[in-house]
Amino acid sequence: MLTYPIPFEQQGKRHPPFSQPTARCLSLPRASTSGFQTEVNIRLQPEDLASVRFAMSPLWECIAAFRTWMNPHLPAVFVPWKAQVSKTLLELDWSLLAHLALVRRGSIPDFLCPPPVTSMPTLDEELDTLRGTPEDVIRAEVRIAYGGDAPPCLRRAMLQPQKFLDQVADLIEQFWQEAIAPHWALLQARLEGEMLYRARNLAVGGVNELFAGLHKDVTLQDGRLMVRTASHWDGGNRTLGLLLVPSVFAWPDVFLTVRLPWRTAIMYPARGIADLWEHTSSSCSNGLQLLVGPSCAKVISNLQVPRTTLEMSAAVGLSPAATSEQITKLREVGILERTRIGRRVFYSLNQRGLALLTSFNA
Repeated sequence: MLTYPIPFEQQGKRHPPFSQPTARCLSLPRASTSGFQTEVNIRLQPEDLASVRFAMSPLWECIAAFRTWMNPHLPAVFVPWKAQVSKTLLELDWSLLAHLALVRRGSIPDFLCPPPVTSMPTLDEELDTLRGTPEDVIRAEVRIAYGGDAPPCLRRAMLQPQKFLDQVADLIEQFWQEAIAPHWALLQARLEGEMLYRARNLAVGGVNELFAGLHKDVTLQDGRLMVRTASHWDGGNRTLGLLLVPSVFAWPDVFLTVRLPWRTAIMYPARGIADLWEHTSSSCSNGLQLLVGPSCAKVISNLQVPRTTLEMSAAVGLSPAATSEQITKLREVGILERTRIGRRVFYSLNQRGLALLTSFNA
């Protein structure tokens, strides 16, 4: 097995080439920087404010995870995940996908991970959208990424647009099956919890409250939404409405889709990434453990934010059945609230539950 250099952009800086095992030679030319902005300023219209929506994207998560997997400066938070990814992936030729995904932020072709059209699409549904990308959109977005200097293998592949899209979709499916699918239940639960949390912020405090805590690089001021991220958008026409897409593997960056024909979308890191692969629970006081027992105390201490039963089970190290039993008991005594999103149910402490936890943690 041979290793070849692949340049990679991380947090706005270009690092020296790094080595990643692949099956074939892979050397990526520098993406185009012509027309780049480092801060996007969007004047919000009434239609935008009336159409703030939330969605998750398995396809975006897969592309962001691929960038993370290929990152030579892997953040420590993702080390447990990468250690579990099958080593067989190293034997595959990722050159076609890498030429599209491993460019700097703002240059990733939007057709590779278009904003979802529903709140909870499946990967297959999103890949169908990718496969249906018009040829002129493919060429325009690759031109944005590389100017007139697209890699030869990419230019050759685009001579047969449908075959090119099918090849890209097949690579994504392969990566999904080995790297994302084994973790998707946990990732999905975390992303849905994030959507619920932000939707509550929007309902209670409006858009100002929503964007105040979304990400340090996203600011709403005087009707203008400022997103500090690389972009090729020229400030022209765009689709009205705002789509917010929480992501695990986007961390620590924020990404933006704003060019036509796609929806205006912000992909931002979900909260609580640091302990996602850790099977340790939030600390709970000895007094609470003595009152309700260790297992129940763990569940209470981990329900300060909305979680599904599956996510709670992973967090506290109990079986799903044992976790469900504890949650049922806590609901019966009146300290939990229950919220449904689609087919998934989230639980969190209500005011009585928070007061109980606070009294023991004081």
